[in-house]
Amino acid sequence: MAGIGIVGAGISGLTLALRLQQLGVETTLYCEHGAESIRTGRLPNTVARMGHTRERERELDSVHFRDPGCLMNSATLSIKGDPPLEFTGYVSEPFHAVDFRLLLPAFMDDYAERGGEIVVAGTEPDAAQVDRWSRGHELMVVAAGRRSVAELFPRDPERSPYDRPQRRLAAGLYRGIDLPTGFSNNIAAGVGEIFRLPMMTREGVMSTLLVEAIPGGPLEPVTHMPWHEVSSALPGLIREYAPRLAEGLDPAEFGLLGPDDLLQGAITPTVRRPVAGLPSGRIALAVGDAWIVNDPITGQGANLGSRCAWIAADAIAGGGPYDAAFARATAERMWEAAAPVTDWTNAFLQPPPEHVARLLMAATTRQDLADLVVSLFSDPAFAWGLLSSPEEIARIVDGEPEPLYDRV
Repeated sequence: MAGIGIVGAGISGLTLALRLQQLGVETTLYCEHGAESIRTGRLPNTVARMGHTRERERELDSVHFRDPGCLMNSATLSIKGDPPLEFTGYVSEPFHAVDFRLLLPAFMDDYAERGGEIVVAGTEPDAAQVDRWSRGHELMVVAAGRRSVAELFPRDPERSPYDRPQRRLAAGLYRGIDLPTGFSNNIAAGVGEIFRLPMMTREGVMSTLLVEAIPGGPLEPVTHMPWHEVSSALPGLIREYAPRLAEGLDPAEFGLLGPDDLLQGAITPTVRRPVAGLPSGRIALAVGDAWIVNDPITGQGANLGSRCAWIAADAIAGGGPYDAAFARATAERMWEAAAPVTDWTNAFLQPPPEHVARLLMAATTRQDLADLVVSLFSDPAFAWGLLSSPEEIARIVDGEPEPLYDRV
């Protein structure tokens, strides 16, 4: 029997495969598309990877596309209002943004060149396919696949407070926007958010914009209109709801790179039950998007997927039997990391409570607090512990400056 079967070549599946390979565990990676198909395909997401994620990649010796133009050591938060609220914070370990059409194939190449086996299915696997694959493995870990996920891992209602999307999304790659080195988060209360960051793409470093539109609001049309209409509709919305971002806009040059460089849709934040028994008698364990899908508003999806894959890899390398008890224990270890990320992201989809608004206001006049707020995106467990505590916010805002921000 040939070790561990891994379904899905996203960041979770590839991190797991590379880590198990490093730890001497035999694996086979099953995926719908091969590396070349991913390279030439549609934009899958717009992801910034934080310090801890990049540290894991360094440990795996899988470091790619470190162009200084897509490394961000600062982030600016702008809230539209009269007067507007704005501050810029800094981190010691830069955020890094690379088009996953470049990054994932690079990881796949690393895995294959080090002796890993990749099976390209050509179609999206369902539960029956996962079961067939499982007959050659001690354990199946499912990291992707809409059909297999829906069939194997039902929604956990106790951990999934939303039953519908809280935002509609439009993520794209654009030319015609200034490329400052930092990340930009632009908020319009009751309307939504527009994020901008520099990303390494197939055409060099370009701007990516993520529109998070509150359903029914004025930003929503760009989340479902044809791609060729988005480039003409978005500048006016940026001027109205993200005026600071509009300062870097060149209307004559602004536009999507191409039809494959736009991703539209909506996500219902969902946590699924992570363990399934297969007809073969083997167990399937969910990680990454197969287990938890959070709204991208806090930028945690890929970072959480990487971390949970690392936890799962270390548990698997400890040895079996890889039965239901093993899978449940591993899932609980992963949930310790995932729970604060999920709670924080779900809370972020609602208007901020008074104590959080007070922290944001204070950050406009204190650099230590501005740095602290930006660093929260690199340490979501600390972020949720802080932002869920009015008492801790009061202590920090009312006290003397503390070196709390350097946590990446």
